[in-house]
Amino acid sequence: MESREHNENIDYNKGANLSSVSRRDFLKYAGMASMLGLTGSALAACSGTKTEDTSKKEESQQPSTQTVTDMNGTEVEVPVNPTKYADGWYAHNEITIMLTGAEGLVATHCDKKSFPWMYKVCPNMEKATVTFGKDFNFEELAKLEPQVIFDSNENLRDKAKELGIPLVNCSFNTYETMQKSIELTGKVYGGKAVDIAKKYNEELSSTVAFVKEKTDNLGENDRPSVMHGASVYTFTLDGKDTIIDTWIETAGGKNAVTESTKGNAQQKFSLEQIIAWNPEVIITGKAEEVDQILADPAWASISAVKDKKVYVNPKGVFGWDRYGVEELLQIQWVSALLHPDLFPDLDIRAKVKDFYKTYLNYELTENEIDLILAAKNPE
Repeated sequence: MESREHNENIDYNKGANLSSVSRRDFLKYAGMASMLGLTGSALAACSGTKTEDTSKKEESQQPSTQTVTDMNGTEVEVPVNPTKYADGWYAHNEITIMLTGAEGLVATHCDKKSFPWMYKVCPNMEKATVTFGKDFNFEELAKLEPQVIFDSNENLRDKAKELGIPLVNCSFNTYETMQKSIELTGKVYGGKAVDIAKKYNEELSSTVAFVKEKTDNLGENDRPSVMHGASVYTFTLDGKDTIIDTWIETAGGKNAVTESTKGNAQQKFSLEQIIAWNPEVIITGKAEEVDQILADPAWASISAVKDKKVYVNPKGVFGWDRYGVEELLQIQWVSALLHPDLFPDLDIRAKVKDFYKTYLNYELTENEIDLILAAKNPE
């Protein structure tokens, strides 16, 4: 940027056109123009300043659409800065809240009963129609006039295309693909969303790097076997090839569930198999299951039960453990849980408070932090 001193020493007498005349001559011409009845806009035009009509013309020449490549590898033409959009994947709704505050969300897959924190933290969710799901009617969605639809599979693409609504596949199942999906979503939304997406991705990368620096050198015997599931007591577990497996390994553990559960969040196993795996740590997605597991004699022989290392996974706007942006909190929480000696200064409560303020624009109370860490609904 040029300094003030440099600007004041410009030779204003160079050139023959009015835009480079001296200040004294410009004032003289301005006085003559006033005498002749010339308007300010006419003077502006003479001096090379853009007129209002010119600015509007340039704005109208800006592209109204852009082409993005979605997570399926499909090129999709979407509106620039859409103001009305639909979100058909549970996990992606939290990304939409983070990037836009859900200001233009007209349709969602997340109902208030199932996601009470989502609605408490982001009141704009109340404006969206809860659709998708088992009784989904595409014609009803079309009446809401979304300019773009986000979803995690290809089922709706052809129907959306028939009605002229672009569908962006936003699916992911690793940290790396989650970051790509967030970047993609920020690009589609445009404006501030681009910078927010970048900030989040950079913080996730730095956090994972910080954790891995502490855990990468752990020996096999120093890595506890961890069993995780949306409902461990009903044997609904997460195995290999999932984002859950990623954070278990990153945090310095090893997945007790040795089978792949890729693409099946509801895969069930038997108690006999769980006993055979004999996890050292159990983390369940249901708060009430901690006491159930610890009190059930059928589970008594399992190491995690013997050592009372059975925990509930925190849950806020979305489950920390699954596919929402609270993965940033999950990796820190579980690392300190498994290896408190490696992370003695990690204050998870402070991390939660800062995350909600920074990325979800919500100031948590201490009681609300307690509820989220205990995977309980807001009061």
